[in-house]
Amino acid sequence: MCRPRMSGGGPVRVTEADVDLLAAQLGLVITPERRAAVAQHLAGLLAAVRLIDEFALPETTEPAPRFEP
Repeated sequence: MCRPRMSGGGPVRVTEADVDLLAAQLGLVITPERRAAVAQHLAGLLAAVRLIDEFALPETTEPAPRFEP
């Protein structure tokens, strides 16, 4: 399976082939003229996810037992 490249500290790269593969797995139809924009937006989302995923929490941090707004 082709995966967007997120390893290391460099920029996230998502190709149009990645978009085609992900769209097929989700049953989405993305027109050829939209693939580049979708790839660009997906790369931005994955870069944001990387920031959250790499944020170090103290060992004493525990999840809340129940979310109440």
